[in-house]
Amino acid sequence: MNIEYDLVRAYFEGIGFLIRHAKKNSREVEKKRPLLPVFEILNPSVSESTLDLSFRLFTGDVMRIKSGCVSFLGWHDSSFSHALLNSDSRLIKFLRKELNEERLAFNDPRNSLMESYNILIVPALPKLEAKSKELFDYLKSLSIDGVLTMSSVLENLLRNTLENSTSSGNSVFHMLKLLKAYGLASEPQLDIFEK
Repeated sequence: MNIEYDLVRAYFEGIGFLIRHAKKNSREVEKKRPLLPVFEILNPSVSESTLDLSFRLFTGDVMRIKSGCVSFLGWHDSSFSHALLNSDSRLIKFLRKELNEERLAFNDPRNSLMESYNILIVPALPKLEAKSKELFDYLKSLSIDGVLTMSSVLENLLRNTLENSTSSGNSVFHMLKLLKAYGLASEPQLDIFEK
């Protein structure tokens, strides 16, 4: 079970996208390191993608995209650890090692929609602006159009999980509903008032 896979899927479904897992790639069988998971997404409420999005994406930006491919590098399928969150240099080194053209399936024509926007979800981004720019330049060279963090995905899911909403059929929403009901998770903006 890969909880990050389920979280990413629930995130896009929760903000109104139609989503499907992209077809398996023949390159995946040949390579020692597996390709990163890829979803195809389609936003039926948008007639065409907005072209002037920043590279660092947030939910409001994502909702302005008509169609795309989403890949993600998670804790589950990499050597990412909590220690990397405290060092921009180590984080960039890790991401450069894990992310390359061999692991990304964006360029496979069988895995793309017309006018597809390539989104990558990563565990974290550098805190310093200069380090983020360095990483963004590298990611752009890999045909990535925008990057989203797992923390943004989780924040949106928590914010939109209501205690009274039904969660039948979706274990991610049910788990988040339980965390909120027992006070184990709160909306991030509310944390500043507890001190």
